[in-house]
Amino acid sequence: MNYSIKVNKLEKENWSTKAFVSVVFEESFKLTDITIRETKNGETFVAMPGYKTSKKDEQGNPVYKNYFYPTTAEFRKELYDNIIKAYESNAKELNITSGKDKVSVSVAMYPCNFNEKIESIGKIYIDKCFVIDGVRVIESEKGSFVAMPTKTTEGKDGKTEYSEVCYPVTKEFREQLYGEIMKKSNEVKEQKKEIGGFKPIRDFGDEKLPFR
Repeated sequence: MNYSIKVNKLEKENWSTKAFVSVVFEESFKLTDITIRETKNGETFVAMPGYKTSKKDEQGNPVYKNYFYPTTAEFRKELYDNIIKAYESNAKELNITSGKDKVSVSVAMYPCNFNEKIESIGKIYIDKCFVIDGVRVIESEKGSFVAMPTKTTEGKDGKTEYSEVCYPVTKEFREQLYGEIMKKSNEVKEQKKEIGGFKPIRDFGDEKLPFR
């Protein structure tokens, strides 16, 4: 898979977060809010952006999930090593080429059992080595629409602001991807009609995922 890496270093030396990173796959899909952090021992590591779920671990601490992440050890090592390489070399942009002619993208959507405004929720799989979690189809008065994973921040006026942490960057890929997501979501709706409702079949733990 071909991709590009951009690193934005932070000037505050006393922060454990040293840089923000964005990655664009195949000049079509962008990941943001990836960070490079430093341990107390001075070692750097890559952290994917995440959110707090409503679940707790055995010690009673909140459980966090990543919005997106590598699914194979091989690609995880490749991607993370290249991100650190871009950071340490002070490169404005690092381009990685794999030589592959075509990258596979697939979508899986499932019924949502915790919010009636969400028609379906699912994942995008890129080249069988990277996944985007928590993609949703949301019902509104103007019709259903696709929502990418979204984080919330507090604006200057104190109001909650929403921003997508990953998204298509070309019109062509956006139409292709969103069309496939809507197709899979409609299949979920048809299945619901056929069996007269759903029993929970997948536990996403996404109750805390923000959405507009």
